[in-house]
This record gives sequence, C-alpha cells and structure tokens, in this order.
Amino acid sequence: MAKDSVTGSGVWLRFERAARQRRRNPVRLVAEFMAECLERWEDERLDAEMQEDARTSGYRERAAVEIVRRYRSEKRARRAAS
Repeated sequence: MAKDSVTGSGVWLRFERAARQRRRNPVRLVAEFMAECLERWEDERLDAEMQEDARTSGYRERAAVEIVRRYRSEKRARRAAS
C-alpha cells in the first residue's frame, strides 16, 4: 500500500484526528511505531538465532533466555542513556 493511499484513507483520517486530540504528531507516531516494529522483528530474529545456537551449543534453554534478557536490558539501558 502506497503512502498516498494510506493518507487518503478513512483509517488515516481517524488516526490523525485521534492523535491531534492527544496533542501528538500523527506522522511522528507512525514513524515511532514503524521503528518499534523493526526493533521487535530484529529481536525476534535474534531470539530465533540464539535459540538455534543454544540447541547446537549444548546450552539449556533457560541459559539462552537469560542471555536474551540480559541483552535486552543492556540495549534498553544504552537507549535510555542516549
């Protein structure tokens, strides 16, 4: 779906109105949402890679989960510090 077809749709108009009622820039909100989606997809890809690595390396799943949690925590801390 092209950007022009989205901005002319009823959904976009409703979203824009709701965002403005909350004193938020609708374009910025969409950009933030897209960035969050990309980050989540990257995390899911990383999780899948780590699970596969854990299976082949002899680590238990619990250890792999702890590694992912630690990574995410460090990532959040770096993002909050910047």
